Amino acid sequence: MNLGTVCHANVRNALMTLENLERLEERITTLTEKFVELKESHEKALNELSVRDKKIDEMNSKLREFQKTKMQIHSKIENILKRLDHLKTQEDS
Repeated sequence: MNLGTVCHANVRNALMTLENLERLEERITTLTEKFVELKESHEKALNELSVRDKKIDEMNSKLREFQKTKMQIHSKIENILKRLDHLKTQEDS
């Protein structure tokens, strides 16, 4: 092997290494961009989930209010029916 062949081989190896580094840099850039996109998407999903959780909490609160009102109405109707039944028994006597 002469000096020219060795130099040519070293230059070729250096170019291949440089090409490999450039490809690696491109892949790292692509992966970094995808990571940022995924992170933003994840945060958006978490925010949407938080909003939905708040809506669910509000709806559960309203449901409890409606159930309480329903029980109160049921109790009042029962009291009215008892009074009417009491009046009817008094009439029958």
